[in-house]
Amino acid sequence: MITVNDIRNEIKTLSKLPKFDKMLELSALLTEYFEPRGIKPIIVGGLSVEIYTRGHYTTHDIDLIADGWDQFNDLLSALGFEKETRVWYHKELELAIEIPDNYLEGDMNKIVELLLPSNRKVFVIGVEDLIIHRLESAIVSHPHKPMLNQDYDWAERMFRIHANRVDMAYLLKSAKDVKVDRYINSWIKG
Repeated sequence: MITVNDIRNEIKTLSKLPKFDKMLELSALLTEYFEPRGIKPIIVGGLSVEIYTRGHYTTHDIDLIADGWDQFNDLLSALGFEKETRVWYHKELELAIEIPDNYLEGDMNKIVELLLPSNRKVFVIGVEDLIIHRLESAIVSHPHKPMLNQDYDWAERMFRIHANRVDMAYLLKSAKDVKVDRYINSWIKG
């Protein structure tokens, strides 16, 4: 089982990695630390978009859905992260981590386990749920013309990139539940 000191030592090598790799490896270290404690951090938000768009989208922080907020606070503080409102920031790594919720808005069965070159793993929100979330965000930002919002564009890009592996029945049902199915239907036709 990985310890706080093990992670501290790993952080020294992480600082030399490109930002995307650094974010994934740090997420994997947190996953390795918390999983034996019954906590399963799930990557959501911008980093999940970056993963599913194969790096075309870029982000500068890590959003995780996870139980054990107090345990995260204790660990991140012990690792040198400074808490600023809802975000922890590590100066040496130049990384921010936020845990926006402890409940995944999506299907736990759609979560993807991603094995990294380091043989560590991370868990990522399912692409179907991420597409829906980005569409919802676009509609909230631009209710009359969501197509003008970047989140709409990223949702469509993820749909097109992963069209062969998307669970279309699940995606369409979930989209209908939140009233964004017309956009997905237009992508299917288009």
